[in-house]
Amino acid sequence: MKQNFKEMVREGERPLGTWVQMGSPEVIEITGLSGFDFAVIDTEHAYFGNETAENLVRAAEAVGLIPFIRVSHKEPSLIMKALDTGAAGFVYPGVCSPRDAEEAIKASMYYPEGNRGACPFVRAAGHSCQDWKSFADRSNRDLVKILLVEGSEGISNFKDILSVKGLDVIMMGPFDLSVSLGLGGQVEHPLVMEKFEEMIQLCRKNDVIMMPNIFNDDPERVRELSNYWFSAGCQSLIVNTDKMLLSWAYRENVRIAREAALNS
Repeated sequence: MKQNFKEMVREGERPLGTWVQMGSPEVIEITGLSGFDFAVIDTEHAYFGNETAENLVRAAEAVGLIPFIRVSHKEPSLIMKALDTGAAGFVYPGVCSPRDAEEAIKASMYYPEGNRGACPFVRAAGHSCQDWKSFADRSNRDLVKILLVEGSEGISNFKDILSVKGLDVIMMGPFDLSVSLGLGGQVEHPLVMEKFEEMIQLCRKNDVIMMPNIFNDDPERVRELSNYWFSAGCQSLIVNTDKMLLSWAYRENVRIAREAALNS
């Protein structure tokens, strides 16, 4: 790995990523070669497990793409399994309280900072070919801990969640936020965006990165929303998913070719 997410942010860069739900190393390679800085390998909504995820991490490293893994559900023990693949960080879903945040962070850190299970034979540790102490220290320092805050309870406890020591990144589910405000599904409603701006400022005060998601297949809207989030103070951004981008490209090419077939 040549890129380090935390160093990029410290140096003023704004890392861009996308979701990967297709269990294909080729998709990961294309993601990196296309210019994305990181990918979130989604084991919650995709139909593959840790063995495939480990190969996707390998593919990411081969093209200089920073690999994160979203674990399948809110269970701290899954974090160790994800990180042992060599992933640079994790996304922990369903966070709605400070306790959820504390459990996730502790599960990701080696002693004395946390209680992550220690094994020198996993891929992350070089299959015992690395010095253990150096690896553990580097992991505790560089690991990116991303908490996906969801539900009305998570939103109510947002300030308390931010106070948890060791938190790096907050990812907020826009749909959940819209539901909590009585605007279910209107993820770009002015009230939703206003609430997001308040949360971004709270993150900045607590030295926590806010990482919003853009899910939109209109390139101009992606441009507008990207400008909006970065202007609002976000330091990183996720743009769509592999499936969404592929289906958009397919549909757009079919539309163009179909028009030619009908008009010729």
